[in-house]
Amino acid sequence: MLIQKSSEEPQGVDLFLPAGYDLLWSGAAVAVLAVLVGLGVAVVLVSRAATREPSLHGLAREDPVRRAARRHATTVSVAAVTAAVLVGAVVAQAAATAVGGLGEGVLVGLSPALVGLTYLGAHAVGERTWPRQRAAVRAATLRPRTVGDVAPRALRRLTWSLGALVVLLAVVGALTAGDDGRSVTRVVGDGTSTASPYPGAFYGVWLALAAVLVVAGAEGVLRLVARRPAVAQVDEAWDLALRRASAHRVLRGAQLALGLTAAGMLGVGASAAARAGYPGAAVLVVVAVGLALAAIAVVVRPAPDPDARADERANAPTAAGHGHAVP
Repeated sequence: MLIQKSSEEPQGVDLFLPAGYDLLWSGAAVAVLAVLVGLGVAVVLVSRAATREPSLHGLAREDPVRRAARRHATTVSVAAVTAAVLVGAVVAQAAATAVGGLGEGVLVGLSPALVGLTYLGAHAVGERTWPRQRAAVRAATLRPRTVGDVAPRALRRLTWSLGALVVLLAVVGALTAGDDGRSVTRVVGDGTSTASPYPGAFYGVWLALAAVLVVAGAEGVLRLVARRPAVAQVDEAWDLALRRASAHRVLRGAQLALGLTAAGMLGVGASAAARAGYPGAAVLVVVAVGLALAAIAVVVRPAPDPDARADERANAPTAAGHGHAVP
């Protein structure tokens, strides 16, 4: 029986790239990639700040309460992005120097989730340190806020869907992988072709667990956003709009981590299947690239402007939920 192997051992970051690109993922290349990603994030943030001037800025100069609330929300967002970039650089350095063999591939596969969990953790700290009202008269609402009130519905569903996709890909990989859990084999007549790395159970268990943690972490932070102290001396619609902006930032970071994880699993699985000889598998690589680009496009989309959202809610008729004074 003829046996062909595309690779004898899945080495390092082959988890997310075909074997022909191993050279690109040397230690120096990983460090360069981390720098490029950090610069890309910085360019996006600077471009958005330079080209978009929310209507709130003019009001904020006249209203110190709104200005302080907006400043805290911005500080939390910037701190979360900074922490995520730093952890990404540390993970890249660890994968290039400190971790080797199969552990390197697992670490690279988990890197989007690790960065995403760091991002969510920074947001959680920011929500827990949200300034409490110190006025003699405190504002409250008649109806407790829920995650459904503050979280953008479409973005929340996308986050859940991407988490479910990662779990589904892990299950499919586990069912189709070889006995080692990290390769795929195709038998044609007397010939056998095996390719690795492949996201079977060896990798998939960790990636699925990481996806569940990211989704759970996002939901936990959204609950903190919904329950944080109200901004004093502002109307309820503006406070709710500011919460929705915070929830938007939380979800777009979580979906990016999940989207890149799913795209990586799909891309490496399709690449290994194509090298093993499965017809049409290479098309899935294009799908994986499209999925990654879509996840990045969602991140670039700006958060909603609290003033615009507040105006929409103020003009719409409401039945209940107006604030009342609490001594």
